[in-house]
Amino acid sequence: EFVLPLSLAYSLKMPNNPYFHKSIIKDWVYAGIQFSANSSHSNGSCDDYYPYECASGAAAFSLLACLYSYDLMEFNDTKFLEFFNKRSDWLANHHESGRLTNHQALIALCLLLSSKILGTRKWDQDIDLRINRVIKWQNEEGWFQEYEGCDPGYDTLTISFLSWIYEIKPLPEIRSSLKRAINFVSNFTNIF
Repeated sequence: EFVLPLSLAYSLKMPNNPYFHKSIIKDWVYAGIQFSANSSHSNGSCDDYYPYECASGAAAFSLLACLYSYDLMEFNDTKFLEFFNKRSDWLANHHESGRLTNHQALIALCLLLSSKILGTRKWDQDIDLRINRVIKWQNEEGWFQEYEGCDPGYDTLTISFLSWIYEIKPLPEIRSSLKRAINFVSNFTNIF
């Protein structure tokens, strides 16, 4: 996942950014994506804490970082594209037992970004399924289900992922869901 902050450090032209367009940073990002691809299981999944657990969250968070970095760094590597395809296929077909709404939004976002990079629409139904699940799992108060209740921290992640999805796929139901979620989370912030 650390390829994402590295690729941002490499690409952001800001005053006093010592990492801007440093070739070693680009090499590290490339190596990080390569490590993610090489360390995956044969089905495209990866582990989080335990060997052979095939964790949705770890697979999706790392894929998001790799996809975003690949695009930002303008890499062109067919092995990476094969990895993105395999990981996305696994995520599209894997359904974890708990209700982690942030994972559903994250997986939908990964599938959208993979679709864009790979030029495919094969995950369209899976994307819609995940988006609909996120909206269905939203409580009437505005929070998103995480296991058996509310978690304002994970709500902010879900809001972030849904916002990104909305930029790509501006559906009115996503906008409505975001409004409710932001209204709920605003109860936990101090705005001056």
